[in-house]
Amino acid sequence: MPMDNIKTKEISNDGIRNLLETWRKYNSVVAGIFTVLIIAIFPLAFHDYYYDILVAKYIFYYGSVILMIVAMLAGAVFFWYKDRHEFGGIAVKQLLSKANINILKKSDWAMMVFLIAVTISTLQSDYRFESFWGNEGRYMGMFLMLLYGISFFVISRCLRYRQWYLDAFLAAGIIACMIGILHFFRIDPIGFKRGLVGDDYVIFTSTIGNINTYTSYVAMISGMGTAMFSVEKNTYRRLWYLIVVVISLFALIVGISDNAYLALLVLFGLLPLYLFRNIDGVKRYVLLLAILFTEFQVIGTLSHNFPNHVMEFKGLMNVIASFGGLPYLIIGLWGCTACLYLAASKLPENHRLHSGSNIGRWIWLGVILLVCIGVSYLLYDVNIAGNIEKYGALNQYLLLNDDWGTHRGYIWRIGMEFYQKQPIHHKLFGYGPDTFGIITVKNYFEDMVRRYGEKFDSAHNEYLQYLVTIGIVGLTAYLALLLTSIIEMLRTLKKRPELIAIAFAIICYGAQAAVNISVPIVAPIMLTLMMLGVSAVRDVSRNTE
Repeated sequence: MPMDNIKTKEISNDGIRNLLETWRKYNSVVAGIFTVLIIAIFPLAFHDYYYDILVAKYIFYYGSVILMIVAMLAGAVFFWYKDRHEFGGIAVKQLLSKANINILKKSDWAMMVFLIAVTISTLQSDYRFESFWGNEGRYMGMFLMLLYGISFFVISRCLRYRQWYLDAFLAAGIIACMIGILHFFRIDPIGFKRGLVGDDYVIFTSTIGNINTYTSYVAMISGMGTAMFSVEKNTYRRLWYLIVVVISLFALIVGISDNAYLALLVLFGLLPLYLFRNIDGVKRYVLLLAILFTEFQVIGTLSHNFPNHVMEFKGLMNVIASFGGLPYLIIGLWGCTACLYLAASKLPENHRLHSGSNIGRWIWLGVILLVCIGVSYLLYDVNIAGNIEKYGALNQYLLLNDDWGTHRGYIWRIGMEFYQKQPIHHKLFGYGPDTFGIITVKNYFEDMVRRYGEKFDSAHNEYLQYLVTIGIVGLTAYLALLLTSIIEMLRTLKKRPELIAIAFAIICYGAQAAVNISVPIVAPIMLTLMMLGVSAVRDVSRNTE
């Protein structure tokens, strides 16, 4: 072969590689900008304070996705044109030749099944327009679900993961938490609560909105912050994550929503299954417990001594604050923390970090099992055995009736009754995305108004909401999406230990979602974090191939 032809071929191959690499970098930058917009700017964005916060956040999210799509398409057209004129379309052919259905992960399949279920649900709905846009609910219609799907496949494939994305999420979260804490102390730094009176003054907080929505967001910050503190080895970064822990846990408690305690229970209940591998993990866990209960004590004391300067607490916080043994528990926890840190300092580093035994995690698993058995007995004793007055202030949480959880018991009951009455196609694919409000008004309006004087347009349980509106197929696909994504992250912890933080953020969101509403204020953030984790898994997979 002539030397000129060899040189031309080498230049051509180098040029194609450079073109493809430039294209990948461009797509990564676009996906990165979108990711930062959603996890760091979106939580703080607003238009007319709380008066249009749901609509403003919704427009911000779908506008960001559309801009990302346009930028991606513009880049694709540019690089396709450049490839066609300089290399005869070889670069695009190489990309297409590498396309293989075998590279799809379980999370990809789960997302595709979810989108198919949402589409079928919308097409078979009696209210197709409302199902598509979600305008009779909280805009969680097919349109938004499709944007979730597009974002998932773009970010998971195009984004080049970096840990600083997590720090950006936490930094924005701390700002939102600080505003929420100031609101608890009746200090309104940027005029959010101006014009609000009565219950509205209490139930809206920070840059998020309703206190239930706010705690679902802060729960993710607490979940990520505690996990990052637990795995970080650098002293200065660990101090940063400790600050996040202290502020976010405080903000979560003063959010005045009992939803937060589900997230806390799951976070501190499951964290030992990861940490109890060595003494380093145990000492950090006990420290986190000491911080948590100290904050309960501090907040309870402030609420008791300065009732006119803080928001009034109701629910579990009052139960915890009234516990007489709380100060002794706190002293004991700090004492244990000091002993564990002292003991750890005397051990060689390899003994502190690598015990080689899983006995601590097995013991904790036994504790979790005993707690589940105990809670099951309490529920049986109150609801079946009839010992209603036996447990004092806890009765309001143990007695499962229509009034449970601010009428959530009633909403769940009528939701399940409606689902059970539906024909098989609606059981499989639901009544249409975000049509729960249509269902309740059409079938239970008089009963709702007569009993409670209000209209319930959401199930206040994300999973029941999906079961009724997109069916058992849609709900199963959604749960599979979350679970497979978390499992993929957990399998990558040896290469990327910080992915445990994303997993715990998702788990904390999932826990409180059992009693909360999915809205386009927080759900896009959770899903984008999930996509960020999946992209990290793919980066690790590519680097090990």
